[in-house]
Amino acid sequence: MNDGAKMGSPGGAVNETGVEIRKRTTGKKQQYQLSVVVIGRNEGKRLPGLFSSLPVGNDIEWIYVDSYSTDDSVNTALECGAKVYRVEKDCVYGPGTGRYIGTKEASGCWVLYLDGDMILRQEFAAFIERLKSERNLPPATAGFVGRTCNRYIDQHGSIVSARDYVVLSQREMGPAEDWGRPVFYHGGAVLYLKEYVLMAGNWNPNVYQLEEIDLYSRVRALGGILRAVDLPMADHYTPDLSLGEKIKLNFLPRYRGKNLYGAGQVVAARFRAGSLLSFIRFYPYPFVVLSGLLLAPPLYMLQPGLALLLNLVIAAWIAVTKKSYYYLVYLGNLLQIFRGLGRYRPREPRYRRIAAPDK
Repeated sequence: MNDGAKMGSPGGAVNETGVEIRKRTTGKKQQYQLSVVVIGRNEGKRLPGLFSSLPVGNDIEWIYVDSYSTDDSVNTALECGAKVYRVEKDCVYGPGTGRYIGTKEASGCWVLYLDGDMILRQEFAAFIERLKSERNLPPATAGFVGRTCNRYIDQHGSIVSARDYVVLSQREMGPAEDWGRPVFYHGGAVLYLKEYVLMAGNWNPNVYQLEEIDLYSRVRALGGILRAVDLPMADHYTPDLSLGEKIKLNFLPRYRGKNLYGAGQVVAARFRAGSLLSFIRFYPYPFVVLSGLLLAPPLYMLQPGLALLLNLVIAAWIAVTKKSYYYLVYLGNLLQIFRGLGRYRPREPRYRRIAAPDK
């Protein structure tokens, strides 16, 4: 037997974390190898393309969680063969809501999370197929991410440009044959072992933003590691925004119908749970920026140049470890934190299964 795996229940195997990684059955209810959880709102035109890109098989289930769409998204997902759940209108908060519900309803050992405006790349679908028979994953593997390519569309729905490696840079990824390399971030497209998501407390359904960072920081606190493989994972069809619109999305409290204070909700949630320090250790950047701004006045009183120098050093550190414009991103995070601290309302979202065409 390989050192990296131990035998589990009949028909299954577990890695060194004790998490089962192969198909299993319990009683009369089938336990799938893979659950694909798709979330969306008014993405009916894109859903057929998304579902046609997904892997199929007796050990795979598709789950679509709809955030109270006003188009034909629900019926389209049903026609494509997905199990459909619809969030009640007053319970639609953000992407974490749908992923929370999808995880609760998923039966798979692995859960692949995708947004309704994405398409799964076949290179990553082949990687998922490889996992079915693999018994020697690196220790503490909690999941995998690949490359997300943004395909920017104009107001007419035409693709005007594209950019690869938008979530993670190429230097942060490793060869797929070596199971990639540990990474400290992921976007909306991610493959998790469901056991880790549940042990970490599931996605937070009550925050508007930073739900990925919030979940992964809790997974990392458990010792779980996400690994980035240099393979195309998803094409993301997203609006082509001007610089002014991007600035508004970063600094305004509400724009284009979206509430932009999720960072504050995450901080409030983690403070209530007593795990704020673990979140700050995992995501220190906005707090380091805040420290520089708070230290600027006393340093200026001592020596005006020290205040400027400290903040320039912080900006340079962010530029080297991330990207130069991320300093502005983290400034926006700070505004979101202050705006959202008092706007966290932990509630269990209400939803229902749609088993027939919704009228």
